[in-house]
Amino acid sequence: MCKHLEMPFVFGGTKCCWEETCIDGWDARPVAQRYIWAATNDGLYSYSTDGQSYNAINGPSFTWKEIWTALGEKFGVEVIQESAFSEEFWYSKSLADKQEGWKEIVAEKGLVQTEMENLANWEFLDVLFRCPFKLLGTQNKVDRLRFTVRVFLSPIFTHLVPSLTLTAKGAEIEPIISGVNVVTA
Repeated sequence: MCKHLEMPFVFGGTKCCWEETCIDGWDARPVAQRYIWAATNDGLYSYSTDGQSYNAINGPSFTWKEIWTALGEKFGVEVIQESAFSEEFWYSKSLADKQEGWKEIVAEKGLVQTEMENLANWEFLDVLFRCPFKLLGTQNKVDRLRFTVRVFLSPIFTHLVPSLTLTAKGAEIEPIISGVNVVTA
């Protein structure tokens, strides 16, 4: 949507969420590996796990400020550093009247007819990026049990963003972004 309507690619939220690690990143591949490891590791139960649960995160976290420019580049939108962050930008307000722009994209790209409000929960992003506390976990328990798989976030986004390419009518279509509906890879 940003690219189609030539809108700025802006992160809307608190300065804390922009500059500090506030949300864990994860990738389904190491999460799946962790579950397979736990299910097939007979020795795991000798460590007195007593049915405890384990966080499924990748370890090293990120800040949106660190990755925003790279996300913009992957989606082919310009990121203007001075205005990439705004506490006044609200996804739900900014995208509320963009349904016609989405219909144009659907028609131009030959996509399956989808209503824009079914793409993302913009109100959720507004709340998530303004959350008054950090949403962070730790994988210390599985580290102590010798689970060693790690995926650093830069490669996660490099892997995930190209995989967002859609195929319609047999043609490759570039990734489409509406606001910031990426994450949380």
